[in-house]
Amino acid sequence: MLLQENFRRTGLLQLLTLILTFSMLSVSCDDDDDDDYRMSSQEFVTKASSSNNFEIAAGNLAQTKGTDDSVKRYGQRMVVDHTRAALELKTLADRKNYTVQTTLTGNHQQNFQELNASTTAQFDLKFAQLMVQSHQEAISLFETAAADRGVPDVELRSLAAAKLPTLKVHLQEALTLQSSVTP
Repeated sequence: MLLQENFRRTGLLQLLTLILTFSMLSVSCDDDDDDDYRMSSQEFVTKASSSNNFEIAAGNLAQTKGTDDSVKRYGQRMVVDHTRAALELKTLADRKNYTVQTTLTGNHQQNFQELNASTTAQFDLKFAQLMVQSHQEAISLFETAAADRGVPDVELRSLAAAKLPTLKVHLQEALTLQSSVTP
């Protein structure tokens, strides 16, 4: 009888240990409810998609309004690279049911309006300046998202990390462009 009661207690302890372990695992795997992240997955998708939209729109504008060939080439590269990045983000976001921004928001809208309003003489320099600024902001956004506690969604963190090298190259090229079009 004593032996039987010990087995029951041991079994109950094992059962309780199992229940606690599974409940702790389910809490640690439920990343989207964890407030310990620097930004939500949706916030990253919104900001990143608006950033891509800005680079594409500004790049298109540079190809038509730019006077310097290097500005036009850089604009074309922005359209190609950021269209590809936008498609990758959209594919992942759609699969995860995040809403992708299809327009420019906040700063991106304001910067595009300023760029579009630039005179032909001012355009190349303004474009180069905005490309430096926008890529600095994008790098900051993607570094934040790619960090261990950046965004809850692991695949978005991975995407952000994978895009950082290209964004850093874009920034270096924008800095070179800016120095070459400075009056």
